[in-house]
Amino acid sequence: MTVTPTPRTTPELVAERARAVRRDVPQVAREIALAVRTRIPRYDAPGVRSVLDEAVATAIHRFLDAVDGAPHRDRGVEELFRSIGRSEARSGHSPSDLRAAVHIAISASWQFLRQSDTSATTDGPVRSGLADAVFAFADHLIAEADAGHAEGLQHRAEDPARARARLAEGLLGGADLTGLDTAAWTIPRVILVMVVELPGDERPDLSALARTSLIVRHGDRLVILTDAEQRDAVLEAVLQAGTGRIGLATATTRAMVPAAFRWSGRVLTLVQRGVIPEQRVVDAAHHLTQIWLHAEPTLRQSLVQELLAPLLAESPNSREILSETLLVWLETRDSAPAIAAQLGIHPQTVRYRWKRINELFGDALREPEFIVQITMILKASVPLWKAGDQSDFERFQTAAGA
Repeated sequence: MTVTPTPRTTPELVAERARAVRRDVPQVAREIALAVRTRIPRYDAPGVRSVLDEAVATAIHRFLDAVDGAPHRDRGVEELFRSIGRSEARSGHSPSDLRAAVHIAISASWQFLRQSDTSATTDGPVRSGLADAVFAFADHLIAEADAGHAEGLQHRAEDPARARARLAEGLLGGADLTGLDTAAWTIPRVILVMVVELPGDERPDLSALARTSLIVRHGDRLVILTDAEQRDAVLEAVLQAGTGRIGLATATTRAMVPAAFRWSGRVLTLVQRGVIPEQRVVDAAHHLTQIWLHAEPTLRQSLVQELLAPLLAESPNSREILSETLLVWLETRDSAPAIAAQLGIHPQTVRYRWKRINELFGDALREPEFIVQITMILKASVPLWKAGDQSDFERFQTAAGA
């Protein structure tokens, strides 16, 4: 007796087709992502590319889960597309590009489904069933992305100050700005970074300035990001607000902002330590050598012990006058009378000191590499010694005693 097989239903055939193409997902996902990036170049940025790749692969697997007739795990695709929508809103983009990306992806997916199987399983009702599922899924993703975009717009409207603070932190940290509200502040071509000391626990009123600049607090300091073309006006506003010292540096590109932030803070520290003369406004551009020389304090200390040992062994008074005289000679290579005029002493005193310097360092003063090294070390160290920092001498005495 011949048993006639029960005809499979259209949903069963659709599910079978979905399971058959699952092994091709990685390759298909790459092709779809490439198609989207080609049509929408903004999505080819490094930070966006990884998000796009994840979204495409996750969406394909989630679609196949939905139509293959088997239980599926939650792949979080809805929240992923909502998150992308929120990110687009925070970045000031309309939802049109994201919608277009979904349509490009769906079109490429449908083309793949049609071309990957020429058998009868994709004819008639099966093809229609697949098409209905594909385009219904596209509508679902677009709805989720639109909902996320609306949430992002609402968040921007309710908390613009937080969005600006996050943007400031992203710029200062050199982070990828994807997902941040770049519409919260028009990033200028050249950015001026100010680090401002605060008097006590007070916070000066800079609310008027906050409308055109980004202002965030870092410990006991304020950090201000503003348009470098508005330098004078912004600086005057900060000074009038009654702040303490102001360190500033200019970033000619967005990538330079973290460095400008470090330099602005470092010059203030160097003023506190006496390396840079006391002043209310400290422009890092005028002190780049000292910033560089003090970037690695431990290295400076080690080189002082290695190169300046003869000088450190002198008495405190001898150490001070010999190091000052040697540094002036290294920087100017002037005659004894010229050096004497600069130091306000008699030329014969300079000659006496120079004789002692030669006794301490000998032939090393004729070695170019030693001259370069000792010049940099003295430039970094003499201001510290004059400001009362005795740590180099104490370290030398401890080592000598040991």
